[in-house]
Amino acid sequence: MDDAAKVALVKRLAGDVHRRLSAGPAEALNGPSACSEWDVGTVAAHLAGGAVRQREAMLRGLAGEGGPPEGESRQATPDQVQQANAASNPQLRHEWGDALLDNFKDWYEALDATLRGWTDWSIGCWHRRRGTISASSYVDLRIQELVIHDWDMRAGDTGQGDLDGEGIVALLPASEMWYQLCFRPTAPLTTPAVYRFDIGGGPEGATLQHDVVVTGDSFTISECSPERTPELTVRADANAYLLCLYNRQDWNAAKRAGRIRVSQTPDTIAHVSLRNLGRWFGGL
Repeated sequence: MDDAAKVALVKRLAGDVHRRLSAGPAEALNGPSACSEWDVGTVAAHLAGGAVRQREAMLRGLAGEGGPPEGESRQATPDQVQQANAASNPQLRHEWGDALLDNFKDWYEALDATLRGWTDWSIGCWHRRRGTISASSYVDLRIQELVIHDWDMRAGDTGQGDLDGEGIVALLPASEMWYQLCFRPTAPLTTPAVYRFDIGGGPEGATLQHDVVVTGDSFTISECSPERTPELTVRADANAYLLCLYNRQDWNAAKRAGRIRVSQTPDTIAHVSLRNLGRWFGGL
């Protein structure tokens, strides 16, 4: 998917969220989301706040200021991001009050205008978790936020439903950045944990194959190599894989339900498990 198509997807996803929330009763904003600590309105505030931050970061990058704003530093760990979100999103929801959906619409329209006028997607822009990234990577992050949180609001506390189909196609090749965003290191391992993912076969036609090698305190992602034997191989369609990867469904629960298939070598070492996969990459 090229940059123009991604920009159009951001506009469409944001528009879908706004239309759905605007069409429902006001009290629906107080309903549960799949983000257990946030109601639907707080998730919407989080998405709108992200649009504000992205537009500001891109405009600063365009002016040659790709580093952190004065007084801000990189949030180097997932826990720091969680703490910041836990404080800022409910506050933003409270400050906007009845103007939440209007502000959501206005900020995404402003972001769309900025994105449609963009020409150099390599320009560096500041992101509070990843540091200085390209404008193109920032669009990938916006798609990630919209696709996952759109599902959060639709799923509520049921955990049911699929991710947006077009969003899946855009998100799957960019999902490797999620490993970087949410990795929680542990003590170094004596023997690395090797996971192989073979993703495809869903109605979206999206496929992905890669190896994730965890050494405990670090990890690498690479193409599947015939010279590397994975202890554990996960096969799934893109929708099931992404819901598990983004911690919306439990890996083992998805396995029991037949949504993912897992094979492992007879001598698989104990720490190479779906449970530990979720521990290292447990989401934000």
